Amino acid sequence: MTKELSFDIIKELHNIGYDTIAIVNDMGPSNMGLWRNLNISITNSSFEHPCTQRKIHVFADVPHLMKLLRYHLLDQVFVLPNGKFVGINIFQELINLNSKHDFKFAYTVSDRHLLVEGPGRMNVRLAVQLLSNSVAKAMAF
Repeated sequence: MTKELSFDIIKELHNIGYDTIAIVNDMGPSNMGLWRNLNISITNSSFEHPCTQRKIHVFADVPHLMKLLRYHLLDQVFVLPNGKFVGINIFQELINLNSKHDFKFAYTVSDRHLLVEGPGRMNVRLAVQLLSNSVAKAMAF
C-alpha cells in the first residue's frame, strides 16, 4: 500500500460521506513502508486527513501485536519497572508446576505454547492463550 493509494481511498470515502478517523493494518513490510511515508513512529501515531486536515490515527492490528509480544517474551525478556525480568522461564515454571499436580493452575498452557518455530510462530491462538488473564492469575498465585 502506498501513501498515494491510501490518500486516494480516504478521499473517495470522504466524497461519498465517510469520514476516516483511523486505519488498522498488520506490520508487514509494505505497511511499515506506508507508516514511514506517513511519518508514523513511536512518538507520532497519526497523520493529516487529505481533505479535512483532521488527524487520522494509525493502529497495528491486535493479533499481530499479540504474536510480537509473545516472540519478544520467548526470545528475549521484559524488564519490569521494579527491575524484575519476565521471560520464557516463568512460563516453564508454570508448566512444570502444572505437571506435578492434578489441579492445573493454567490448564491451556503447555510446551507447545513455548516451543514455537516456523509457521507455528504465526499461530495467534497460542499467543493469546499464553498471554491470557487466566495465565497471569496463575502466575500471581
